[in-house]
Amino acid sequence: MDIIQQINQKISALAVGETWKISAKDLWLSHSDFHSISVYLSRESEKGQFSINLPVQTAIPHPLDIVTVTKH
Repeated sequence: MDIIQQINQKISALAVGETWKISAKDLWLSHSDFHSISVYLSRESEKGQFSINLPVQTAIPHPLDIVTVTKH
């Protein structure tokens, strides 16, 4: 099963208002692969089924590879 399908199934299984933090580390993904998934989730969130929050970038050399999904 591919990672996009797994993520979509997990989001579908969330209760309304429930959140899920997705991290590159938990999914064993590289920064660039996780960035691609973040872009995909951002586009999918425009459909209104869920929203995503990306971390604010700080002075840390590498951005945190975490996305928080909230089911609507």
